[in-house]
Amino acid sequence: MTPLRLPSPRLYVAPKAAALLAAGALPALLLHGWWAYALAWSWAWVLFWLAVYDRSQAVPPAELELSREMPSKFSIGVPNAVTLRVTNPSPNRAYLTLRETPPAAFGGVRHLGRVTVSRRDSAAFPLAFTPPARGRFSFGEIGVRSLGPHGLAGHQFAAGSPEEVHVYPDIQAVDRYALLARKGMLLEMGVKAARYAGAGTEFESLRDYEPGDDYRDIDWKATARRARPVTRRFEAERSQTMVLAVDAGRLMTPRVTGLTKLDRAINAALLLAYLGIQADDHVGLLVFGRDVQRYLPPRKGHRQFLAIMEALFAVEGRLEEPDYAGALRYLAARLGKRSLIVLFTDLVGTEPSRRLLGVLATLAPRHLPLVVTQRNRQVEARAGAVPETESQVFEAAVAEDVLRDKAAALRVLRSHGALVLDVDPQELSVASVNRYLELKARGQL
Repeated sequence: MTPLRLPSPRLYVAPKAAALLAAGALPALLLHGWWAYALAWSWAWVLFWLAVYDRSQAVPPAELELSREMPSKFSIGVPNAVTLRVTNPSPNRAYLTLRETPPAAFGGVRHLGRVTVSRRDSAAFPLAFTPPARGRFSFGEIGVRSLGPHGLAGHQFAAGSPEEVHVYPDIQAVDRYALLARKGMLLEMGVKAARYAGAGTEFESLRDYEPGDDYRDIDWKATARRARPVTRRFEAERSQTMVLAVDAGRLMTPRVTGLTKLDRAINAALLLAYLGIQADDHVGLLVFGRDVQRYLPPRKGHRQFLAIMEALFAVEGRLEEPDYAGALRYLAARLGKRSLIVLFTDLVGTEPSRRLLGVLATLAPRHLPLVVTQRNRQVEARAGAVPETESQVFEAAVAEDVLRDKAAALRVLRSHGALVLDVDPQELSVASVNRYLELKARGQL
């Protein structure tokens, strides 16, 4: 909670007062005679004293206490709660209008219409703002108007001073995952609990048999003891290694459905890092473009997750071609244990995929690479639309070429045994988590 300073106010006369004054002047303009002018002056005089009364009844800034409550770390691309709390210790009811001043690019409602705070009471007014990018931003002063009961006049002032906020990858998705995991309700998030019997899995617990369970998982001794079918549950082996490789090059900078492809990849990488740490895996990070920008060796523990989060916070996309060979050879030279390498990138044309395939071929015997790319629904829609003009024909042809090149690139990777995940940007985080759980459960690591 941040207390806000209250500078000297200015007199504020509401547009409502001017409108009422203009309405009272109409008789003098439309009619003739001393009585019309007398009526207009009387109305103006009454309105003046009503405004003076309103001003006297408006709670002055010195008697108002304002504070702003917001998270220490904002999450990109999702609404973040910001609460304005007003305390009114005066004997008069406070009639206020408030205007928050988040960074210009933030989405959300900034203006609060007329609100009321009872005498010797406090009230909280919730707002929500959606940042479109990671980084450091500033909230400005809060505009406040304190009016009288008739809304004619009062005080106008600005409260507070600029406050810096840091926008991180989607931390809220991590919090939601943790909450749903504790409740056993991950399916609400779209995460499937992938558990398989066989090599590469560890026994977890026993539970009652459910339709669809594999008969090979039935524990016959426990079934005999309990006089009802009981099945064994397995979970993936722990203490494995995963490295999140994030391409911060040119093809990751376009903005799709509100966020850049890079930001979508970073959100997915953060959630995967949390999941890996919770599974007691060693998790590492590689960020690269033309050169390696950041490398964190695989480690366990919550401190490693915090280090990955801070590293992802600072990632910036660059308009340069990624050097797959240099980055992945740099990584392979530092990995002594078989690892899952999750590569977040994008591919246009078969040549980038061949360059990528050349280095993946050197990794595959020892490590398990998973290439994660994002679909572009806008391009797909243009390719599938029926063109009506010459420009639309051209757009459709270009869109078809882009999709054809990408499909060919992914086929090249799949044909040589590479694992590929190509999904909608909004589904990237959950789809990556599901594939990770599936790979671990099947013992492919």
